[in-house]
Amino acid sequence: MKGFARFAVVVLTLVALVVGFVGGTVALDVFQPANSHVSTTVNFQVQSGDTTASVAQRLQDDGLIRNALLFRAWARYKKLDRGIEQGVYQLNPGMTMDQIIQKLQVGKPDEFFVVIRESLRATQYPDLFQALPNFNADDFLKTAKTGIEPDGTKLWTKYWFIKQPGSKTAYALEGYLYPAGYYFFHDATTTQVIEKLLTQFGEELCPGPASNPAAYINDAKQCRANAAQVNGKNIFDLMRAAYPDAKDDVTALNDALIISSFAAAEIRSASGVNSSHYADNLAGVASVYHNRYLNIETQGTADIGYKMGSDPSVEYARDTEKPPTDGKWWADLQGDGNKIAPTNPYNTYTQAGMPPGPIANVNLTQLEIGASPAKSPNYYFASDKCGVMHYATNYNDFVNKVEPAMNSGSC
Repeated sequence: MKGFARFAVVVLTLVALVVGFVGGTVALDVFQPANSHVSTTVNFQVQSGDTTASVAQRLQDDGLIRNALLFRAWARYKKLDRGIEQGVYQLNPGMTMDQIIQKLQVGKPDEFFVVIRESLRATQYPDLFQALPNFNADDFLKTAKTGIEPDGTKLWTKYWFIKQPGSKTAYALEGYLYPAGYYFFHDATTTQVIEKLLTQFGEELCPGPASNPAAYINDAKQCRANAAQVNGKNIFDLMRAAYPDAKDDVTALNDALIISSFAAAEIRSASGVNSSHYADNLAGVASVYHNRYLNIETQGTADIGYKMGSDPSVEYARDTEKPPTDGKWWADLQGDGNKIAPTNPYNTYTQAGMPPGPIANVNLTQLEIGASPAKSPNYYFASDKCGVMHYATNYNDFVNKVEPAMNSGSC
């Protein structure tokens, strides 16, 4: 009996030690920082569809907590598992798990992360910023259309690379609202959103040092002297060579953006397009449009005449005149492009020459292809069902060789 009593005492002592150890570990993990010696801020993003489990795992992976499983348990105890507001929270390893949970629980992110994909038109942007309380869609569209901020600032005077809009320009900022991933503070205004996108465009065009990426964007000469390089050549020199009708760098850039946006919009809508063909298709289509820009007056073919003949430009014209109520921009043309918004200056089937401006916003890679178009003899193209482009140098070959290939392809 005495032996059993001694055994029971030992067991109870061990249990007490284990409980004490676990309790101490829990307290350490919950109320002590993961690393008190590190205070570097981490922009931690909570995304749509995130669960407490996925958040906990990423917090552990980022070194912000020690134990993801314990985080989930503590979050449930603190009732955080009912949902976390999407956005970007500024956290650091010097915060305790309990402090991190409290910050997430308040549901007021320090920043929102917004991804703007390439080839969107300005009218598609407002939906991306609805999480920003101070963002106003109507104000955004008004500024994008006029290029003038609410305080009267004409953005083409503040950002020298924006072409001053003419009377026929649909959206003055079209083409300059750079597509990328952005962090925006919770209280960001519509004007701050727009200027951040325009500033990013300038930084891509003429990147400054890492310590000041926007160092050159406010001065045309400095920007040109430090311009982005395409195959070792200054992008402005390439654009002036590619667009000989342009009277200055601003006009040449606008022309390059037009060709780039034509090609990007065309490739985006190509049936079955995939990444393996994207670069080649983009370069090939841009080359066709550039050839039309350079030589269309000498072709004399009845179907094109003096026109650029871009389907996406007609879609842009149509949707500018009658914006889709279902939010589905860039719907395929239903009918003859010559009869859809025929008097709109962006309809390049009916209107001669280049339209007043770009029809979409492109990234640097797409702009580079428009700035330095590939050389080719082609004036026609069409996509097969796998998204591979087929080209022709004349209308006869287009009808007899390219059009039959549109329903071909082994994907």
